Amino acid sequence: MSQVGRYLLLKRLGEGGMGVVYAAYDPDLERKVALKLLRPDIQTDSEEARARLLREAQAMARVSHPNVIPIFDVGVWGDQVFLAMELVDGGTLSAWLQQEGGHPWREVLEKFLAAGQGLQAAHEAGLVHRDFKPANVLLSRNGRVYVTDFGLARQVGAPRREEPLPEQARQLSADRRMLETTITEVGMVMGTPAYMSPEQMMDSELDARSDQFSFCAALYWGLYRQRAFDPDRLHSHLASQPPPKPITPEGTQPLTPPGSHSKKLPKAEVLIQEPPRDVKVPAWVKQAVLRGLALESGARFPSMKELLQALSQEQRRAQRRLWAGVAVATVAGLSVMAGGVYHQSQACAGAGAPMEQIWSPAARQKLEAAFAATDRPFAAETASRVVQVLEGYATEWKRQNTAVCEASRKRGTQPEELLARRVVCLERRRKNMRATVDLLSGADGALVEKALDAAHALPQLQECEDVEALADQQGRPTDPAKRAEIDRLEERLAEVRARVDAGRYPAAQEEARQLEAPVLATGYLPLMSELRFHLGWIQEQLGHSPEAAQLLSQAIFDAEAGREDRLKVAILNKLLFVEDGQKHFGQATGWGQLAEATIRRLGGDPLLEADVRVNQANLAMSQSAFAEARTLLEQARALQARALAPGHPKRARTTFLLGRVLNEMGETSQAVVMLEEALKQTEASVGALHPDMARRHGTLSWALRQQKDYARALEHARAAADIAKATLGPKSFPFAVAQDEVGMCLLGLGRYEEALKLYEETLAARKQTLPADSELLQYSYDGVGQALLGLGRVPEGIEALRNALSITSAPDSYLAQTGFTLAQALWRSGQSTQARSEATRARERFSQAGQPARVTEVDTWLKSVAAARP
Repeated sequence: MSQVGRYLLLKRLGEGGMGVVYAAYDPDLERKVALKLLRPDIQTDSEEARARLLREAQAMARVSHPNVIPIFDVGVWGDQVFLAMELVDGGTLSAWLQQEGGHPWREVLEKFLAAGQGLQAAHEAGLVHRDFKPANVLLSRNGRVYVTDFGLARQVGAPRREEPLPEQARQLSADRRMLETTITEVGMVMGTPAYMSPEQMMDSELDARSDQFSFCAALYWGLYRQRAFDPDRLHSHLASQPPPKPITPEGTQPLTPPGSHSKKLPKAEVLIQEPPRDVKVPAWVKQAVLRGLALESGARFPSMKELLQALSQEQRRAQRRLWAGVAVATVAGLSVMAGGVYHQSQACAGAGAPMEQIWSPAARQKLEAAFAATDRPFAAETASRVVQVLEGYATEWKRQNTAVCEASRKRGTQPEELLARRVVCLERRRKNMRATVDLLSGADGALVEKALDAAHALPQLQECEDVEALADQQGRPTDPAKRAEIDRLEERLAEVRARVDAGRYPAAQEEARQLEAPVLATGYLPLMSELRFHLGWIQEQLGHSPEAAQLLSQAIFDAEAGREDRLKVAILNKLLFVEDGQKHFGQATGWGQLAEATIRRLGGDPLLEADVRVNQANLAMSQSAFAEARTLLEQARALQARALAPGHPKRARTTFLLGRVLNEMGETSQAVVMLEEALKQTEASVGALHPDMARRHGTLSWALRQQKDYARALEHARAAADIAKATLGPKSFPFAVAQDEVGMCLLGLGRYEEALKLYEETLAARKQTLPADSELLQYSYDGVGQALLGLGRVPEGIEALRNALSITSAPDSYLAQTGFTLAQALWRSGQSTQARSEATRARERFSQAGQPARVTEVDTWLKSVAAARP
């Protein structure tokens, strides 16, 4: 198996009792993920195993926190359940703790505090993890800590035990709440004994304090490098005791002081080992850990929050010192700002000063330095282009802010209420600018690739000059405290927007979720609509389309109620895209029509209208209405020519999409012309070495190869491979795809020696990193076979083609082409019976792939050899 759903399996990362985890590639979103599947050797209770994996997915999806592994997708592929998660590349906390030389107690505590935050988030979502241990905590290469493996998680209050119900598991539906269903056999205790709480060992009712015990057992081992207790001894002792009383809900039992225990249990030091004296760990850390290891749950901390607070004393003292310094600086800053506001009320000469606090020569140098530090070959050019966009935005903001001041203070041409609305609009744009500059000034390599899009995504300043639209919008509350709260939330929402525009979706989701309650509490509809807009689009990008549609729908209603028409159109356009992706074509069409009507009410907006036309074209393509898609894209190009500068990335993308549509319509000559124009536009927009250029070159090579113009195709294929190798590395998926395209061009030119060398090198490299049944190996074997046949080495070529056909995970169209090539080779070598058999199978695959022209080609060949002598 090399593919599960849309995911291409790359390599096996590890396995547990029931699951196996692979590194996989998501071609739709062009990213690597971790894919969890049931172990292939799980034969018994397979329905329970599937149900358990589905329950793990539901548990993880309920927890949105930076220290809990994000889940992207869950589904069924054949009889296999899969779970797609963020790929974390730094190993486990267990492996980190066992590194030679160990780690200082502060570093160990820091990692556990982060993991504890994730565990606390699970508890707040109503879940008990039930298997917390260092092996179930992952570390990224940059130090981020993630709690994972919620396979045993259970909702607080769910029944402890229940007879397994495989029939129910087979009938799972989207509405089934797996977390409320226990799938463990009666009397079976699930978990890891070395970290298991007493109540879990005895199969008693559990709450969040059971996880607290496991957490402290793991932290004890991390700090002292020895176990806190002997599981067998503890279990034997517990089994000899009378049945425990039911655990009451948290907060209802009086807390037992640390170190005290029920008379039915021995003192803690009898079963919980005293920490070694020669390990230097502060007493306050030791006391907190031992309290968390109390044998009675009531003697532990009331919750993870209190435990983490007890373990964070040193951090809190440092934070208090920091806050004291910030308070002094803030008072001084407010004094300066008050003086600045007074000065601006007297004259407009300093109207541009607020923007200069954000975008200055120093800010520019910081951004350029951050880009250069990534060592990406396109970083310097991208920085130059981003700076140009930001410079233009800052200049226009200053012009408008000065004009607003002069119109009101000098000439009195605008009423104060309208002035206030324009000032609010410009201040929002300034906050967006600050958030974008701050984000880009700390850019890494991935962000540099998205940086130009993020800069161009800054909200249009022209909207602040549309006095009619501003007059219609919901006004701000008159209460100064409420206005101040809205100002504060807008600042944070600007940070969410910047992260979304830069493709930082998990971080954006974390921040947006924190804002949800305070934003809704304001009742300010424009703010509520924008928050739900971002949350909805984040859900779509993380693979949760139904949730995205629900949030975006609510955002539309908020925007309508708040009379935010431009925001409403932007949301409608995203919802059109989301519904299209779910094949809800009727609903998507309706949202597009509503967007058009809203634009007409605005009096027209070429940029908004162009964006809608592009997504309407995508909708038409999804329904194979290519002529309609062509018309829509031509309209979008005309609108963008009016609204956007020649170097804007959107113009290149629309041209590229039109080229693809023309190719689908069979108008290959026009398609090539359009794709060549898209290539030029892309280079003018992002530069010659940007990864987008690799995609443009690759598509153009493919289109030229369809015209049998192999020489020109080869130039573009090699350009795509060179860029992909330089920007993404020789082991990247885009580079592998580009190399295949180079090989196909060489075969078309009859340069078989070069093609053979390339395919053999590619095959050897792929064998080192891919599973034996990966479809990428199929492409390489096929290329080797075709090159060998071209060189007249027919027996070797036949063997390579048979190897290619053995990888049945490849698409039918590829297997059909390989099979037909093999049939022709077998015929030439005198193996007529096998040749006809392979040709017949190839015909069936062409038919399954929906390629009637190729079916006819095989039929013609079969007829031509039917009367021939074997």
